[in-house]
Amino acid sequence: MIISSRQNDRIKSIRALRERKERDASGTFFAEGERILRAALQTGAAFQLVVLAPDRLTKSEAALVDSLEEMKLPLLEVTPELFDLIALREEAQSVGAIISQRWESMSSVNETRRCWLVLNDIQHPGNLGTLIRTCDAAGGDGVILTGRSTDPYHPIAVRGSLGAVFSQRLVRASQADLARWLPGSGCTVVGTSPDGDINYREADYARKPVVIMGGNERTGISKEQIALCDQLVHVPMGGYVDSLNLSVATALVLYEVLRQREVLGSEPA
Repeated sequence: MIISSRQNDRIKSIRALRERKERDASGTFFAEGERILRAALQTGAAFQLVVLAPDRLTKSEAALVDSLEEMKLPLLEVTPELFDLIALREEAQSVGAIISQRWESMSSVNETRRCWLVLNDIQHPGNLGTLIRTCDAAGGDGVILTGRSTDPYHPIAVRGSLGAVFSQRLVRASQADLARWLPGSGCTVVGTSPDGDINYREADYARKPVVIMGGNERTGISKEQIALCDQLVHVPMGGYVDSLNLSVATALVLYEVLRQREVLGSEPA
């Protein structure tokens, strides 16, 4: 039976996942769109419920639904109009899913292949989704969130990650947890700040794995974070403005880590 009523209890529960309180309480989130669901499927994410508008499925979306149905996952069929009510994207979607969140603690982070990205008090889910996506693109190990950071499972963050929210390891930690972990991590800790005394291209990211510290979008890296850093780097500016968007600045550093480690052959065997 295809559901058309917005008063349906399951529809209400799906829409409630737009709120962090409900996502935290249930340990789930709603992901929408074929590309993101394929990323979830490829990385072994735990699907709870597949939601689809069968009258609007494209051929490739139908093939994805067939793959999910083969896994014996429960399906909820809705009208296109009702799917548009559930979905956050402006462009029409036809398939989504409730998926379990996947978190780790600092105690599970036993080794670093290339680099970890630490973000403290990041506020904008769009920024966070972009940073998760960039960390994945640069071959990073994952993202550690400290302070009162926004939620990587916010619909805007999930969309901005383009599916990297499934491939990147996500860690939620206190500043104290992070401070205890760093000395034994074997990593060089690099903070990004306009006040850094080293050009980001001149820092050494190749001899050891790296932890990159990023701060709040408005106030930047905190004093507590700076105290944990081995190096504080800056991005040189040639114009009127004296700082870059957090996502842009962090992307530059991540790709410099990638460049140096590949050029010098310092990737682990």
